[in-house]
Amino acid sequence: MATTVAPALAATPKKPAVGAQQHAAVGMFYVAPDAARNTDSGLGVAYGLAWPLGTRTLGEVRLFGAALETGVQGATDFYHYGVGADLIRHYGKTGAGHPFALVGVGAVANDVTPDADDGVSGYAALGVGWRSAPWKGWGLRHRLELRGVYDTFQSGQLDVLAGVTLEIGAERVRTVEVEKVVVREKIVEVVKEVPAPIPVDRDNDGVPDARDRCPDTVAGARVDADGCVREEQVVVLPNIEFEFARAVLTANGRGELDPVLRFLKDQPEIRLEVWGHTDDVGGDAYNLRLSQARAAAVAEFLTGGGVDAARLASAGFGETRPMADNQTEEGRARNRRVELHIRTAPRAERKPS
Repeated sequence: MATTVAPALAATPKKPAVGAQQHAAVGMFYVAPDAARNTDSGLGVAYGLAWPLGTRTLGEVRLFGAALETGVQGATDFYHYGVGADLIRHYGKTGAGHPFALVGVGAVANDVTPDADDGVSGYAALGVGWRSAPWKGWGLRHRLELRGVYDTFQSGQLDVLAGVTLEIGAERVRTVEVEKVVVREKIVEVVKEVPAPIPVDRDNDGVPDARDRCPDTVAGARVDADGCVREEQVVVLPNIEFEFARAVLTANGRGELDPVLRFLKDQPEIRLEVWGHTDDVGGDAYNLRLSQARAAAVAEFLTGGGVDAARLASAGFGETRPMADNQTEEGRARNRRVELHIRTAPRAERKPS
């Protein structure tokens, strides 16, 4: 006999993604025109639609218009109407407030006086700005930007624009309501088959701890029936993080190497060669030096953790041994890796524990 009570239902909202995401944009900007235009300052509005081109890069199509004050009583103001495209690159922690830079091109129609001087010209823009953290629960962000715009109209005009833009739909946070269900308790007779306990396998090598003679095998290594590494092999460590463009391990990178330390201490007969690899971004010689330095940094961390230096060696191969396509961000991330070339002693050298 058993007593059963229906549980309360619960749900957890999905955490929103951060970085470059599709959004619509609407903004206002102030124009400080080139002196050659013979106008005062002006105001304009812009509308945009953006798509991600990578984890930190956006492409944004813009429609805009602006009025430039001539400063002459009773005279007609000058007007701009245009369409363009910006490439926006984000920096820092994109889930919080962070800076960005942009480059843009497009076409603009200049409506001036006299009408015979009206014309359509091309323009190019460079800019910098600051993008806010997401507005919690609203799916909105705002950004401030300053850009210089070179308009080829007439003899060429260099205008300065400062503006504020609202991004709509940058992050959408769904609120999931939690419904609590209360059910009266009732007594029912239950015949329940109790499943056999799942064997504990702490290092996930397929050999239960109860008969695992090497319970700290590094993830991804092939083991024998005793749970020990007995054959030469290469294990990929994809999550070893370094500081940008440096051979300095981050805190996360050092944490990912702790299981390797336990593995080497668990099997003292193991000899290890650390291999470093990079993607193809940067020069060949630079990538080779960086991969060598990073492999050496991993080996130095292991010796600092108590592993005999005689058991370790390191080598770097730069971008010469890719395991994925360097034309994609995902492929380049897979190619930036550390590998462990495991060399083992004969089976007889392993003393029973």
